[in-house]
Amino acid sequence: MKTIPFFVMPGVALAHLREELEITEGDHRAQTMLYRYGQRCGRALVGSYGLECSNLMDVRSVIGPVWMEAGLSRIRVESAEETEMIVNLEESVEAKEGNGCDFARGYLSGIVSQLTSKRFEVDEIECVSRGYLSCVLQVYEVVDNLKPAAQVEAQTARKYSLETGYSYLIKEEIPDQSFDIFVDASKHGVPSLCVAREYPEKVKERYGLHGTPFLWLSMDQQKTFSRDPSNLALLYSDIKTFLTENQGSLVLLSGTEYLISQNGFPKVLKLLQHLNDRVAVTDSTMLVPISPLTLLEQDLKMLEKELRSF
Repeated sequence: MKTIPFFVMPGVALAHLREELEITEGDHRAQTMLYRYGQRCGRALVGSYGLECSNLMDVRSVIGPVWMEAGLSRIRVESAEETEMIVNLEESVEAKEGNGCDFARGYLSGIVSQLTSKRFEVDEIECVSRGYLSCVLQVYEVVDNLKPAAQVEAQTARKYSLETGYSYLIKEEIPDQSFDIFVDASKHGVPSLCVAREYPEKVKERYGLHGTPFLWLSMDQQKTFSRDPSNLALLYSDIKTFLTENQGSLVLLSGTEYLISQNGFPKVLKLLQHLNDRVAVTDSTMLVPISPLTLLEQDLKMLEKELRSF
């Protein structure tokens, strides 16, 4: 196995990070952010090694040495099937004072997902901090619903021709033109992702976009395509993954006003800035419809500075 430099965060530093996040973001958001950060760390570590596994049975044989790099705990795989794996963590540095293994389960999710090139999430079934003898994690595959389905391309000429590598601000009270551009690109073979406040099934039916992946900005988390509007980190991760895996793609980010109402303008602006960078490096396109009447004048000017006006 190739040896690389790797920073191991002391357990006390991880505890301090949790405290800071709980103070600034609240308990639930802190848990989510630790989990997502763990995922990124796990993916980065495996990516630096260049390791690959075809299934969870193969993962079982390599997870031990990889896991030891972080010093989070001792790991033992209890069972591994085609789409699910149960692992046991002993001497977890996180499982103290009622805290769960949020960073560790994210780290495991990132490792397994990167090894298999599939999406695996991790839930903590039992935790020492809740009185159990050890921490038990369930690793399970989540079917990626963000992959655009193959569809017959329209034989007509494209109605719109936007320069790729840029994000466009479209000022309109109702995002009719934005959807017109989106539908035009999608039906001409451009890999497309729609992020919207409106329920996806209604949008798909209206525009005939049955093979197009959608993310629904909603507090209702019963659907696999639902995304909590206050969890900008997860939303960024999903859109970033789509852009990275689909060079030259198109993303319609509708519902920006709703995101601002849930998070405040500065956080949404930062999200758009990060996405704009990803759009540029993947030679993709992003459409951001916005109602000017819903924004302060200085906020609208900031958006006009970051994005191209259409």
